Amino acid sequence: MLHSWQNVVNANGVTISLVGMAIVFSSLALITTIISWTPVLLKLVNRVFPEAEIKQGENGVKKVSETDVVAAISAVLCHTAQSTNKQM
Repeated sequence: MLHSWQNVVNANGVTISLVGMAIVFSSLALITTIISWTPVLLKLVNRVFPEAEIKQGENGVKKVSETDVVAAISAVLCHTAQSTNKQM
């Protein structure tokens, strides 16, 4: 079997390559457009669904309930206990 450009032309290789490059270019252009428009879209979403105000104390720290603190500490202790058991 000879290796020549005629085999590529006979199998429509040039056309297939050009169509593939066009598809990749279009996809990358679409991704670039979506990424560049993300801040604008997020501002529009924020107008429709504004963020809830966070209640802060006098010192600027978010107020949380005692139950939330206990749950967070319990989760840390449980995770620490599980990770030390795996190391042994």
